Amino acid sequence: MSGVSGILSSALSGLQVAQDALQVTGNNIANVNTPGYSQESVVQSSLPTTFLGGQYYGNGAQVSSVQRAYSSFLQSQVWSATAQASGQSTLSTSLQGLLGTLSGGAIASSINQFFSGAAQVAASPESVPARQALLSNAQSLSQTFNSLAQQLDFINTGVNQQISQSVQEINTLSNGIAQLNSQIASLQGQGNGNPNSLLDQRDQLITELNAQVGVQVLPQSGGQVNVYLSNGQVLVADSKAFSLQTQPNPYDGQSLNVGYLGPNGGPGADISTGLSGGVLGGLLQFRSQSLIPAQNGLGLLADGLAASVNAQQAQGLDLNGNPGAPLFQLGGVQIFAHQGNTGSASVSGQIRDVAALTADNYIVSYQGSGQWSVQDQSTGQILSSYSGSGTPPSGTFSVQSSGGAQVLSFAGVQVSVSGNPGNGDRFLVEPTHLGAVSLQTVLSNPAQIAAASPYVSSPGELVNGALQNANLGNLTLSSGSYVSTAPSGSTVVSGLASFPTPLQITLSSGGSSGSAVGYVVSSGSGTSSGVIATGSVTLGGSGSFIDIAYPGTSGGYWQVNLSGSLAASGDAFTLSPGGPGSNGNAAALAALGTARILGNGQSTFNDQTAQLLTQVTTQAQQAQSNAQAQGNLLSQAQAAQQSVSGVNLDQEAANLIQYQQAYQAAAKAISVGNSLFQSLLQAL
Repeated sequence: MSGVSGILSSALSGLQVAQDALQVTGNNIANVNTPGYSQESVVQSSLPTTFLGGQYYGNGAQVSSVQRAYSSFLQSQVWSATAQASGQSTLSTSLQGLLGTLSGGAIASSINQFFSGAAQVAASPESVPARQALLSNAQSLSQTFNSLAQQLDFINTGVNQQISQSVQEINTLSNGIAQLNSQIASLQGQGNGNPNSLLDQRDQLITELNAQVGVQVLPQSGGQVNVYLSNGQVLVADSKAFSLQTQPNPYDGQSLNVGYLGPNGGPGADISTGLSGGVLGGLLQFRSQSLIPAQNGLGLLADGLAASVNAQQAQGLDLNGNPGAPLFQLGGVQIFAHQGNTGSASVSGQIRDVAALTADNYIVSYQGSGQWSVQDQSTGQILSSYSGSGTPPSGTFSVQSSGGAQVLSFAGVQVSVSGNPGNGDRFLVEPTHLGAVSLQTVLSNPAQIAAASPYVSSPGELVNGALQNANLGNLTLSSGSYVSTAPSGSTVVSGLASFPTPLQITLSSGGSSGSAVGYVVSSGSGTSSGVIATGSVTLGGSGSFIDIAYPGTSGGYWQVNLSGSLAASGDAFTLSPGGPGSNGNAAALAALGTARILGNGQSTFNDQTAQLLTQVTTQAQQAQSNAQAQGNLLSQAQAAQQSVSGVNLDQEAANLIQYQQAYQAAAKAISVGNSLFQSLLQAL
């Protein structure tokens, strides 16, 4: 009887094992296309044997466990590759959009058209249609800058929206991982084995989380995992998820940063710095390394062009004989106070030197006791203090007191601080961010274009209103140019009521290049006119300048330069008014189109335009290349992971046959055992 029952018992266990194996195989086939599903297999073992009649007899088989095909190393490779591929793909897509906006902005053609209009005015300075065409070109230029700046603002708005969506998705995934952590720990604590489906679901959520932001996963006891952001901040700890939120930049509310959800839903700790990977990391990188520099670079171009044109306008005379009025209105320096500041300081800024301007933003911090620090936010460079006079060299800043305020000078801007700043107070200075969006053409009267130079230099002297040239040497006097500050050692002619007064410079002693000669500056016709200034100059040397102060203003000087040799005293030169028919200043205005003004005198406006476009083009190409490379790495990581965890239908088909045969054999054994049992009953 025991032998027959042993046959039946062993066959029944084999039947059950085969049935369980068929169920697992069917489940594998059903989930062949389920994302994150890992192939499962039964682990079969023998039941404990029975000692009978001096021998051990087997009692059949059992399913010890159902295991999933899993490699923690390959899975972590997939997670890491997913974060990198998603981040680079987001960055590449964003840069392609930015590149398309900038390349279609027509900035270069608008700039060239404007200076071409200035050249037309120089060719026909009395032509009102030519002047009107220049104003129209100026209006078109400012509108082109405005339109392009607005498109960049729209891109920034889109980045904010995508950041908000990504943060919401991260919170949803984090909560799901924390809930699965709790369920897995509970089931494993009950000794029910590994809940494979829950483990697969959690791994898939972590994969989707890496597509949003790069994370690190650390296994914990009880089958749980902790999830950390790339900057080390915890996102999931056991069964608790830490929610993220978007919050305004502490300086500028126009940009959204990422922080922990604070108490009662208020602002929490800002954790934007250091986040990388995934959609969120790609967006933050795009904004900081591409979008903001592009906005500032465009503003630098607009500010540099507008300031240079306005300065040249101020050096000339319009059709009414008045000094030129500004043609453009600049955007101005934008300054934000940190929301955590404790002082009551009022801060303002203005552009002083377009040649020294950069496309970077700066953090100005008060250190107490009248001390300040300046940091380039874009590069992280700490500017060193400069105590000399004049414009601070690149990479330095100076602090001076003026009218009860402290004035900080750096990178072509001046920042005035009045009131009482608190120790540690910080201010974000954006020198050029508003340049393009706020550029306006403010001149509307064609007659106000200052095409004429204040003076035209001619050899000889005026006698009874007629110019007589009796000069004996080869001394020349330049037509002049504008300078904001008179050089040390030069003669300053001041007190003039207006520009049109003819000025005469008569040399009172002889000399050659490098020697000092005396001179007399007089007004009116002939040497008997009133003497305005006397002095001496070194011919061809650094002190050979005569500076004529702009009448009625403190806006700079019209500077002429003596060069060559003087054969005898008495040589004279006359500076006559440029007049409405003069084109000297219009020609100088047109020459600005090819002048190296920006970048400390290294770049033209076209150079700056090309540099801006080239920078974004290079970034876009690099990001596209990186995205392709990271996509290939992700495909390789997924293929390696699927070679271990993926469902192989050919293998499952073979398993079906194998387990079907085992099932049929067990069923046959049961039939045989049942037949033997019936025979035994009949015999008894």
